[in-house]
Amino acid sequence: MGANLDANGAVDKQTSSRSFFSRFSLPIRTRTRHVADFHVRPNEPHRQYNAGDNVRGSVVLTIVKPVRITHLTVALHGYVRVFKGPAIAERELASPILTSGRSSAQYHGNGYASLFQDEQVLAGEGRLEAAKY
Repeated sequence: MGANLDANGAVDKQTSSRSFFSRFSLPIRTRTRHVADFHVRPNEPHRQYNAGDNVRGSVVLTIVKPVRITHLTVALHGYVRVFKGPAIAERELASPILTSGRSSAQYHGNGYASLFQDEQVLAGEGRLEAAKY
């Protein structure tokens, strides 16, 4: 592997100057960020919500460079984690496994259960200029 045969059948040990890992594209490289910050501000941040309650508030989006969007959505995921005893609750929490497209409760193992998933479109196709929305 990595060696080439010449016309006489001899092995040429010259390898390409690119390393093995540089042949892969870098999906984790830093990209230009158009969105500097976003967060959700509920009108009642400390309220405990029940099934069927409406959550009202605003989504704050800070754009540093103009960007074209197809749509802007907010997705809410509700889940619980049940512990067998108080000592287990003190361990580090792992993030729950959430899949899209479900609206009914489902148990994922390790005490995690998803209760709901909801997605709401906030804006349609267009261009967002550099500003705070």
